[in-house]
Amino acid sequence: MNILIIKLRHLGDVLITTPVLSVLREAYPQARITMVVNQGTEDMVRGHPDLAEVLPLPRAKEPNFRKELPSQLKLIKAIRNQKFDLSLDFTIGDRGAILSFLSGAPQRLGFTPRRGKQWWWRLAYTRTGPQPEPNKPIVESHLDMLRLLGLQPNKKELQFVWSPEDEAGLKTVLSQRGGSDQNPYVVVHPTSRWMFKTWRLDGYARVIDYLQEAWGVTVMVTGGPEDKEQEAVQAILAQCRTRPLDLSGLLTLKQLGCLIHGARLFFGVDSAPMHLAAAVKTPAVALFGPSGDIMWGPWGKGHRVLKKNWPCRPCGQDGCQGSKVSRCLVEISDEEVMDAVKVVLDTSVGRV
Repeated sequence: MNILIIKLRHLGDVLITTPVLSVLREAYPQARITMVVNQGTEDMVRGHPDLAEVLPLPRAKEPNFRKELPSQLKLIKAIRNQKFDLSLDFTIGDRGAILSFLSGAPQRLGFTPRRGKQWWWRLAYTRTGPQPEPNKPIVESHLDMLRLLGLQPNKKELQFVWSPEDEAGLKTVLSQRGGSDQNPYVVVHPTSRWMFKTWRLDGYARVIDYLQEAWGVTVMVTGGPEDKEQEAVQAILAQCRTRPLDLSGLLTLKQLGCLIHGARLFFGVDSAPMHLAAAVKTPAVALFGPSGDIMWGPWGKGHRVLKKNWPCRPCGQDGCQGSKVSRCLVEISDEEVMDAVKVVLDTSVGRV
C-alpha cells in the first residue's frame, strides 16, 4: 500500500500528527508512507522511522500565487506519479483539500467541512470524520480519522528524532557559549511566534533566578530567530540577577529537540518547543492563555498546565479586545509558576 499524509500547518501541528504514522505502520507493515508538509516544517518529521519520504510544499514568505505556482505544480506532479492508494488530510484547509483531490488516491480521508465552507471540499474526500473539538485533545481527533479505516489505535506517542550530527552540532554551540549538557539544566523557551501567547517578561526573569538559585540548575534560554522574539529574550535576561545561558536563535530544530531531551524540565508557553518536550518525554510546565489547553496542551503524562479558569477562555483571540495582551495569561502569578516548577522538579530528580 502507498499512503499519503497531508499536514500543511505550523511546526507543532506537524509534530502532533506523528502518532498517526506509528498506527499506520503497525496496521500496514509493508506500506510506503509519504508526508507532505509546509516548507520550513519538514525537520519535525525528517528521519522519522515510519516515513519513506517527506515532501515540502513550497511557500513564499509573503503569499505570491504566481511565484509559488510552478514549484507547487511540480510537487503535484510528483504526488500523482506515486499513485497513492490512500490519502489522509489533517490540514483542515483549502490547500490540503486540493492536494487530497489531486493526489488521485481512490481513498481520500479528511475532516467534514464546517457549515459555510467551500462545497467542493466534499469532492476532495471519499470519507470524512468529525471536525476536531475544543474539549478533546487534537491527537485523539487525528486518531479518530484512522478509525474510519477500521483501525483501533494503540500507539499514541509523539515521536521526534535527530541524528548524531545534530548532537555534535548542539555540543559545539554549547561549548562556544561556555555551556555544557553534562550537568543538570532546565530549558526555558519564553516566546511564541504569536506574542499574545507570551507571559510577562519580568515573571520569566524571576522564575529563571528561582531555578538557578533555589535548585542549582543551569537555565538555558531558547527562542526563535525573529527580531520580536530576540528582543523579548534580551529584555528578560536584562532583568535577571543570575546569568542563564542564552541560546536563543542559535539552534536548529533538531538541536533544540536534542537539548530539551536532556533537560530536567521545560518551561514555556503554548508553542512548538512545548510539543517537542512532550515528544522527547521531558516534563513541561506550560502556560496557557487564549488557546485551548485541552485541545493543544502537552501530550502525555507528567506535565503541568497553568491557566485561568475564566469563562472567556479559551477565546482564540490575539489578546483582549485585540490588544495583543492576554490578561488570562499575564495574570498567572510568579508564585503559581514556581509552585508548579517545584512539583515537577521534585518528581524528576532522576533526570540528568
